[in-house]
Amino acid sequence: MTDIRKLLEIMARYRFAEIGVQVNENKCNFGSRRYNWLHGLVVQANYQHQAVNAALHINPSWVEEFGQGYLVPELQQLLSLRNCLGNPFFGRIQLNFKVGRDRTPDIYRMFQLMQNYSTRRFILSYNDANAEIIEQIRDLSRGFAVGIDLLFDDSHGEGIAPAKRKPVVYKDWVQGYAGGIGPHNVETVLDEIARLESKRHSYAGITIDAECKLKCSEGYVDLDRCIEYLQAVEYWMRRNP
Repeated sequence: MTDIRKLLEIMARYRFAEIGVQVNENKCNFGSRRYNWLHGLVVQANYQHQAVNAALHINPSWVEEFGQGYLVPELQQLLSLRNCLGNPFFGRIQLNFKVGRDRTPDIYRMFQLMQNYSTRRFILSYNDANAEIIEQIRDLSRGFAVGIDLLFDDSHGEGIAPAKRKPVVYKDWVQGYAGGIGPHNVETVLDEIARLESKRHSYAGITIDAECKLKCSEGYVDLDRCIEYLQAVEYWMRRNP
């Protein structure tokens, strides 16, 4: 498992970074290694009085349950965790559903559940399959205090870069980019995104998401690769204030 102390050292150095943790019924059920690791992360961060940016990435079948307005007990417990400041430990919740692959969400039930966690921000995966239902959620969210961000990832977590990065869909929502991003190309990707956004006079913000290119051959996150990645991002930000 990922070394918690080293991870927290990295997060203290790179304040702009966010920890994203994938969870589902096979990887994070009660008593599993990942479930216990997450609790260890929270305990250690709070012991050090360190508040970190963290997101919970919910995958099938838990995301299907969420889409029907139901939160499984493991998620209830994880989302109740607090950081040293008394705020939710997981400030963002990513719902990794895909219409056509998973059970289509009941947007009214799902949105009602989202409102119960309105102190967080929600990340929705934007792609051709999900576009229509996200537009419906956008219409439903008008006038409600629910923060929603989008994430472009046509490969759905497989780490495959798209042939072309797409421009922001809604300039008043934060837009994330994923797919094939790692230490070797993150500056090039950021240049590409910057060129796309240079034509838009305002937007809520941009995020980038990396996972596959940060893993070692054994399938675990390589924290040294994470450092290389974050160093490259930091260097790019200094060149492009």
